[in-house]
Amino acid sequence: MAKPPISYGNTVKLAPPAAEAAAVEAPPTAPAVAPPSPPAGQGTRRRPMESKADPTILYLHPDGKYELKRYALARGPKVKVHDLLLEALEEWAERHGITAPMRVPSERPRRS
Repeated sequence: MAKPPISYGNTVKLAPPAAEAAAVEAPPTAPAVAPPSPPAGQGTRRRPMESKADPTILYLHPDGKYELKRYALARGPKVKVHDLLLEALEEWAERHGITAPMRVPSERPRRS
């Protein structure tokens, strides 16, 4: 397979897409109307559970994360590190008297 050149110089000229070129050549005379917004809960890219949950970042040491992945794999192919972390957080919260739910319930039943 041939390697691409390091520099294309002035040999590459990109043309705008056909729809964009038509818009540049002939501007519309009527004001553009915004498309109707989708009904609540539809048309979003996020999954329903993600829109109900509050994302949290957790920084782990690479060695610890690796061992956690190995532990999950040893427990079975369907065990996820995310679930192990949530289980640990739920246990910690219970020991400290925190009764608020930590896991957002799924709208669909779990696959078995």
